[in-house]
This record gives sequence, C-alpha cells and structure tokens, in this order.
Amino acid sequence: MGHRFIEDIAIADVAFEVYGKTVDELFISAALALLDTMVKNSEKVRGRVAVKFLLEADDLDDLLIRFLNHLVLYKDSKSLIFGRFEVGVKQTGERWIVKCVAHGEKLDEKRHEPRVDVKSATLHMLEVKKTNGEWCGRVVLDV
Repeated sequence: MGHRFIEDIAIADVAFEVYGKTVDELFISAALALLDTMVKNSEKVRGRVAVKFLLEADDLDDLLIRFLNHLVLYKDSKSLIFGRFEVGVKQTGERWIVKCVAHGEKLDEKRHEPRVDVKSATLHMLEVKKTNGEWCGRVVLDV
C-alpha cells in the first residue's frame, strides 16, 4: 500500500500513482495521497470526527473519482480533512459500491500547514487496474 507523486504528467495539476494489495487499500492510498496534496503535516490530522458515507458507480474508475471528490466536498463545505479510513469496496452485479468511515478533523492552518487547494479529482489519465496481484491506479487532481 502506498503512493508516489508524478511530476512529469501535469504541470498545473497534481498527479499521483497509488498501490494496494486490495481495492480497499488502493482507495485508502488514494485518500492519503489526496490528504498529502492538501496539507504538509498529514500525520497531525486527528480522528476527532467520523463521517460515514456510501457511494456507487458503474465502474471502479468512476467510483475512485467519486470517492476522492466526496472527500474534497467535505473539505470545501465543512473544512474537514481526514487522515484515517475504513473502506470496503465491492462489486454488486454491474455496480461498484464503496462504504467508508473517514476519521479526521477541521483543517487547522497552523498545525496542518495547507499546501494547495484541491478543486477536484479528474478523469484525465485516470487508470485503475490489477497487475501481478496488486492494485494500482493513477489520478490527476485539479488544483
């Protein structure tokens, strides 16, 4: 499980690759990469607030984008950022579903040190796939 930033894909945006042994780990890695994009001190995010949500999509790529944009929505509407996640992704018929409990707190500019304001996760160069038994993905964020 993990992520790395890609510098040569997007000049005005932020791109990253994410990895996980499972789809759940992939989504958690993507959420943590989103957090690392937004704040310098992501390890200082405390789990004072827990938010539960469920999202559905026709495919895994779209589900990942909806998931990340849902986290951005909480940042924009309630100034909440999240540093720990309980994620369950499953396919039901032809639909993909993610259930999440996100643990975090209000953004504290002094403690968290904001980096950039993420507007949204985009479809540009989006990729989610399973390779050699590991899930990997690529995401570009509009900042």
